[in-house]
Amino acid sequence: MKNKQLLEGMKDSIPIVLGYLPLGFAFGVLATQVGMTLTQSTMMSVLCFTGAGQYIAIGILQAGGAVLTIIIANILVNLRYLLFSTSLVPHLKNNIPTGIATLLSYGVTDETYAVAINHYQNHDATTSYMAGLNLTSHLGWILSTLLGAICGTLITDTDRIGLNFALPAMYTCLLVLVSTRRSDILVAAFTAVACLVIGYLIPASMLNLSNIIIATLLGATVGVIFNGK
Repeated sequence: MKNKQLLEGMKDSIPIVLGYLPLGFAFGVLATQVGMTLTQSTMMSVLCFTGAGQYIAIGILQAGGAVLTIIIANILVNLRYLLFSTSLVPHLKNNIPTGIATLLSYGVTDETYAVAINHYQNHDATTSYMAGLNLTSHLGWILSTLLGAICGTLITDTDRIGLNFALPAMYTCLLVLVSTRRSDILVAAFTAVACLVIGYLIPASMLNLSNIIIATLLGATVGVIFNGK
């Protein structure tokens, strides 16, 4: 039974891994271009595992920013994981020991969260499934980063081969997979519009630090209202 759930988690991670391949590859390429070594760029994917945060980090490094700026920006941008983790608690607390759930939650990303929360609607959360999903996804990210770092000296323009569109394309696919009701689509549309409006109203220097978090909170509130009706 445990092996079956482990394989199911690994199977469900395949679309995520396929999405991570171009993203991690592009990160590895860009990391080498800002002066990071093969070991540094790969270990960053091992220790951080946050695509948005890692891209922010190399962007700040390229602009000559301080390490403290990278740390603060990552903390603020990744605050959304507090929301993700909170919504997973009801599914995990009665099925997975707290210590194990804490360790495996290191692999929670936007993509693994979307797949997991969709799976937990019809299945109980298990250690084996969570391990298969999160660890396989993380391994895919690490290996794609390693490959990108190796090839980094050969590729100078990632935009020309379309790698810059990989992230929004993957998020769009995940949104389609989890949108099973009309209310899901309405909430997603509202959240997208709210994010754009807030991004327009807030100065560009603060954009990455606020519009996504505020729009997420607003979208979650609207979602609760829709589900309560």
